[in-house]
Formats: sequence, C-alpha cells, structure tokens
Amino acid sequence: MQDYPQYSTKQKWLHWSSAVITIIISMIMFVKIQAAFILGGMSHVFLLHKSFGVVIFMLTVWQIVVVIQDKVPDVLANQAKLQRALSKSVQGMLYILLIILPLSGYLMSGHSLNVFGIISIPAIDMPNEFYSFFHALHKSCSYLLVLLLIMHIAGALYHYFCCKDKVLQSML
Repeated sequence: MQDYPQYSTKQKWLHWSSAVITIIISMIMFVKIQAAFILGGMSHVFLLHKSFGVVIFMLTVWQIVVVIQDKVPDVLANQAKLQRALSKSVQGMLYILLIILPLSGYLMSGHSLNVFGIISIPAIDMPNEFYSFFHALHKSCSYLLVLLLIMHIAGALYHYFCCKDKVLQSML
C-alpha cells in the first residue's frame, strides 16, 4: 500500500490517454508529409489529426468534470508555495489549451468536421477574417502547448530525481 497521495484510477486513465493522444496528434503533424505517404494522402492525415482533436476535446471536458467532482490529491508539500502555484498554473493552462486547440482547429477550416469517417459536424459560416484569426490562434496555442508540456514533464522529473518525493508516482 502506498504512503503518499494518489490520483484516482479514472484521473490517471484520463491523464495518460490525453498524453498519448496529444503526442500522436503532434507527431502526425510533425511528419505529415511522410504520414501522407503512409496513410494514402494528406486528407487522411488531416482526418486523423482532426478526429483525435475531437477525442482530446471530449477527454479534456471529462477530465475537468472529474477534477471538479473528485478533486485532486494534495501531492505537494504545503511549504512549497511557489511550486504549488507554478504546478496549478501550468495544469490550468494545459486544460485551457486542450479546449482551445480543438475548437480553433474546427473553426479555422471552414469545412465540416468528419470524425473518423463516422460522424460529420457541419461547418460554421464566418467572415474570412475569422478563419485567419482561428488559424493564427491554433498555431500559436500549439507552440504554447508544447512549451507547457515540456514544463509539465520537467516538473515531474524534477520531483522524481531532485526532490525525491512521490509527485510523479502519484500519477503512475
């Protein structure tokens, strides 16, 4: 039995599912030319990217609901006020970005959103300036997401290797 606070199984599942899918989405776009060759065209690359974006959106909404209902364990020491503030800020921004990115991706395209070829969400008709705005928002938020993910991972590794506390283990 662990002698440290643990996230619930549901919270761990949501966290790691979101992490894996976010990495898949990012890698698909990072190697989109090669992926297009493997998947049979750029349309398939974007189909996967957008479909997984919908999954991330739904997982993030679910994650927020679970955090509100179940709360999160108190894994940081009370005297670590700066670490606590930084941790909560990064986690909050990650949630916000994982909501904004799928929405801005949907709104920037001007086309209906085909989710894994199963359902289609109709496009929203907007002036061209809005499409450009959402495209810029999507692009800048994706860079910010990468930065915050690096900070999140670095923080977990810092706690494991330097502080030698159980912060990382609480999510494993």
